[in-house]
Amino acid sequence: MIKTKLTVAFTGLIFFALLGWHCTKIDTTNLGSNLIPAVDNVNTFDTIINVVANNIDSIPSGKECATIYPTDEHVLGYIGNDPLFGTTKAIIYTELKPRTFPFVFPAKAADITFDSVVLVLSYKRTFGDITIPQRVQVHEIANAFKSDSSSCSFYPFKPAVLGSATYTPERLSDSVKAFMDLSKNQLRIKLNNSFALALLAKDTIKTDSAFKDFFKGFAIVPDNIGNALTYYSLTDGKTKLAIYYKYKRTGSTDTSVVTNFSLFPGNQSANNIVRNRTGSEISQNTNQPPAGDNFIYIQTSPGSYAELKIPGLTGLSNRIVHRAELIMEQVSPNPLDTIFTPPNFLFLDLRDSAKGAYHAVPCDFNTIQGQPDVGNYGGFKTLVIDASGKTVARYSFNISRYVQKIITGKRIIPTLRLRAPNYINMPTGYIDECNIPVSPLLFPLNNVAFGRVKLVGGSTAANRIRLRIIYSRL
Repeated sequence: MIKTKLTVAFTGLIFFALLGWHCTKIDTTNLGSNLIPAVDNVNTFDTIINVVANNIDSIPSGKECATIYPTDEHVLGYIGNDPLFGTTKAIIYTELKPRTFPFVFPAKAADITFDSVVLVLSYKRTFGDITIPQRVQVHEIANAFKSDSSSCSFYPFKPAVLGSATYTPERLSDSVKAFMDLSKNQLRIKLNNSFALALLAKDTIKTDSAFKDFFKGFAIVPDNIGNALTYYSLTDGKTKLAIYYKYKRTGSTDTSVVTNFSLFPGNQSANNIVRNRTGSEISQNTNQPPAGDNFIYIQTSPGSYAELKIPGLTGLSNRIVHRAELIMEQVSPNPLDTIFTPPNFLFLDLRDSAKGAYHAVPCDFNTIQGQPDVGNYGGFKTLVIDASGKTVARYSFNISRYVQKIITGKRIIPTLRLRAPNYINMPTGYIDECNIPVSPLLFPLNNVAFGRVKLVGGSTAANRIRLRIIYSRL
């Protein structure tokens, strides 16, 4: 399987999107091609088919556990004021250890004076309000790490507070001046010296196992204040436990040094993300009425999704489909929607009624060298102006070939799923029913828990979720 860092993924997806846009050409021989054919004496028609969309919230059932790898950005913080989706609390767990063993300080205990111990997290981005202060406390986890790492991971931690910090997200990008460290984009949490003193008392720690017996790892736990999630890379080398101290060399003055512990390959990390829907809009809109919901609530994993049905496809006369585009738009935003921004990408798949599993939409979804071809398939966020003059997010998917197959083959209309996963995960490759090869795929799509959007559902509004078909009669 192929796994790429999110920044690379985002650049690649935009590249393919632009490539698909610039390289589209008129193709009058290929069913489901991208443009209305500009051919004399060929009449084309445009029709809109309504979509029945129902909200599904995976949070109350506890069934969605988003996988989070050590190389992924980990999320920390607390969202306390999101009327659409409720609250979110995110805890980071990590091991920070010496690079090699046995580990020993460069001098005897009697010759060492500790200055400070600082837990440093390499800051990347914020989702939410960057202006409201937040506070975190650091604890030691009570049990050793397990092999799993997902948003459902939870590790009990010891009550003793090793250190704390209050910070404002907008200031995390400021430059920091510390001993042998002139950088920016850091969250620095000063710890008490008890950790370092206990480590010094061990004299020598010979093995990794011995270190784990000494200290299980850190739990970085937010207080229930603030309105944002902040994101950190634990593996880029800037995340570390920095131990600042002085020691005497024989016959010389004190020497100031810093020893850094980091998250090296083979070390463990985890991220616990807890959503609470109490009092939220989505909690009032999950009854799944037969006519569909007027508004659709999509929250990036772990979150919510929508099931889509298109009953109007049943019984359509045979025709040549030039383009079938599933289109959805954001509800005209309020001020909080500029803080809690829509996901960069949505993903559309369908349910296999026989197996109860989901897989990519056949005929239209494919991969190019291990990357999803979103330039043709769609799902990336674009910004448009709605009827009220506000900027809203729009998403669309090209499912032309599959709609053609439904019409000409009189196929059963599938149930589609619209969601904002952090990964597209297809463990095995296969050949779909249009004989298109789909490679095994593990592809980062969104940062975990980053993004949420309220879409217009199956209402009568012009910008409702809809299937637009451009076709010619046979």
